[in-house]
Amino acid sequence: MTSTTTARRRRVLGALAALLAVAALQAPARAQATTPAERPPGTLLSAEPLPAGLWLPGSGAAYRLTYTSTPATGFSADPVVDVGALFVPAGRVAPAGGWPVVSWAHGTIGVADPCDQTVAGRSQRDIDYLSAWLRAGYAVAATEYEGIGTPRPHPYLLGVSEAYGVVDVVRAARQVATKTPLSAKWLAVGQSQGAQAALFTGDLQRRYAPELAYLGTIATAPPSQWRTTVAAARPFDPAAPANPFVLLAMEGMLTDHPDTFDPARHLTPAGLQLFGAARDELCFGALAQRMAGLTSGQVFDVDAAEQETLTQLLEHDAEIPIAAQERPVFIAQGTADTVVLPPATRTTAGLLAAAGTDVTFRFYQGADHNGVLAAALPDLLAWAADRLRDLP
Repeated sequence: MTSTTTARRRRVLGALAALLAVAALQAPARAQATTPAERPPGTLLSAEPLPAGLWLPGSGAAYRLTYTSTPATGFSADPVVDVGALFVPAGRVAPAGGWPVVSWAHGTIGVADPCDQTVAGRSQRDIDYLSAWLRAGYAVAATEYEGIGTPRPHPYLLGVSEAYGVVDVVRAARQVATKTPLSAKWLAVGQSQGAQAALFTGDLQRRYAPELAYLGTIATAPPSQWRTTVAAARPFDPAAPANPFVLLAMEGMLTDHPDTFDPARHLTPAGLQLFGAARDELCFGALAQRMAGLTSGQVFDVDAAEQETLTQLLEHDAEIPIAAQERPVFIAQGTADTVVLPPATRTTAGLLAAAGTDVTFRFYQGADHNGVLAAALPDLLAWAADRLRDLP
């Protein structure tokens, strides 16, 4: 472990101690355990109003939440505190029992703490999309996932960790004192990395949060079928453009497997500098700009055997579980997507259906990775309304 990493770990532990001290003062009266680790997953630690500039259009109230969640990484002995946001619809009468909840699982924003959207804000794409859910009568609870905005590393693409955050932000949101309570009915809705998270959520929600009334899963452009994806993308072809997603994936592997994965073995000196910047400060857009014009050979040092090892790690940590999910799933994929491989998404949808999951799968012609959200939105809202009628 480098001196930089050791110093960073000391800063992380110091910041964690400060956060826990503040959280203990702000926690609800019913959560009086001495540390978040002793409180059940989904315990609300604090709820502070978001600055007005970070509210989604159509919000009647908006909060920044901190809450407990289940550890899922190599640092599993540490307490887990996640960050998220809650947006409550404005100007409407809530249905009997409170607002149903959309638990939003965001796409890739980076792994560094400055990427926390409860501080840095959201993309216009996501603002438009989430505002439509508010207008349709859903509260929106939005996790930042383990390690983003809190003193832990972010296990990028570790599906179980993401899913815990998606579930536990709903539990925490329902403890916020608002004029209208939130319903136990909820959906997991995600894009890209978040679509992978949502599909993991659908797989584990019943055994992890049986007290909640899960309606179903919406996944737009979920990355999956990693062996096929790696073979098609050829990320380690020395002449290919350097792919920033691979750097983030390596951070996830380091976080998930700290005793066996060493990124220094797979990166050039320039790649190591970029890796450090991605861990500490650069969000995805800035990282992509920094890497623009670089070839894979300038950043990565990965031979065929090492590529196989990395692929196996992705399959272990990030491959969507193929099983019969209890509640229905809607998977939407743009045909012009150059980030997520469209045939891989179709394969995953087919495998889930064959395993016994109620799957609706649709291609959206001409939609790219970002455009699939708007293209699919009318279908997704109608499908979600049907799920509400399924569980009156």
